[in-house]
Amino acid sequence: MEDVSLTHAKEHLEELIERAAKGEDIRISAPKGGTVRLLPVRPARSKPRPERRPGRWKGRFTVPVRLFEPLTEEELAWLSGERSR
Repeated sequence: MEDVSLTHAKEHLEELIERAAKGEDIRISAPKGGTVRLLPVRPARSKPRPERRPGRWKGRFTVPVRLFEPLTEEELAWLSGERSR
């Protein structure tokens, strides 16, 4: 872990970002702001993501037709808390 001053970080930001992206732990200290850590948002991927293709899941599942119908009176009462099962 390396501690650097805010002025050093301003002058060498690209270098510090590259080092942090490789996994190095870097702390930046400012007199008024305290100390912060420079970390990568997420680790670099070792493998590329698979290609996204529309329709890849077609035929693997079906959506019930009932899903798009209005709720029954009993279901509405249950959801509003009037009747518990």
